[in-house]
Amino acid sequence: MDNKAVERNSKKEWLPPWTRLEHDARYAFAATLAAGKRVVDCACGSGIGSAQFASSGAIEVRAIDSSEEAVIEAKTWAGSRPNLVVSKGNATNLELPANFADVFISLETIEHLADDAAFVDEAYRVLKPGGIFVCSTPNRDMTNPGSAITDRPWNPFHVREYNALEFRACLERRFVIEGVYGQNPAKRWRVALGKHLAMLLGTGIVVKMNKALKSRWFIFPSPPHHAVRLADERYEYEFYVLIGRVPENKS
Repeated sequence: MDNKAVERNSKKEWLPPWTRLEHDARYAFAATLAAGKRVVDCACGSGIGSAQFASSGAIEVRAIDSSEEAVIEAKTWAGSRPNLVVSKGNATNLELPANFADVFISLETIEHLADDAAFVDEAYRVLKPGGIFVCSTPNRDMTNPGSAITDRPWNPFHVREYNALEFRACLERRFVIEGVYGQNPAKRWRVALGKHLAMLLGTGIVVKMNKALKSRWFIFPSPPHHAVRLADERYEYEFYVLIGRVPENKS
């Protein structure tokens, strides 16, 4: 299933305002790493982020998605930017040479893919020695409290969701983790309480409760809450953004 196409951030579809702010914050964060670099935006969706990376001084941006519909929309966002090329492709088998990119960006992708190890391997292959991998994903301890990585997530478009340690371990197979960032912080006691309630009431009930609490953002939107920030050990985060680097002695 082309889950990325169903759940992508598109201006053609309605999304809750906080979801757009979350996406926009991730794009803005990743764009700070694009200047002067050759960038791959893997699973680019509608191309909003790709256009931002290209406008942030990237030498070249290759925006790739498995959905034909997403590619068409991304080409609209690309416009006449000479440094942005949009094409269809498979995240675990990209038609790009090895050691091609300086920066490989893939936001909210890994949780959609059946073979996460192959995806990490492909990012590693495409990146140059010393290249940077920017990868984000939801934190299961907040989005699916009380569940395990082997449990099907509440979100029907996700294959799996990770907690912070599992996500880091998945990337550390290939990359040296140089930065751990997060969005939507919550005190650790609140996350622990959510997991306890999920054990008593069921994960689905707590997920619905959390979604109901988010409705306050309709009235009181808070872009700073959704900003990508350096992770603080006092908090957990609804989304984690990891920065991994390819070793200089890449074989």
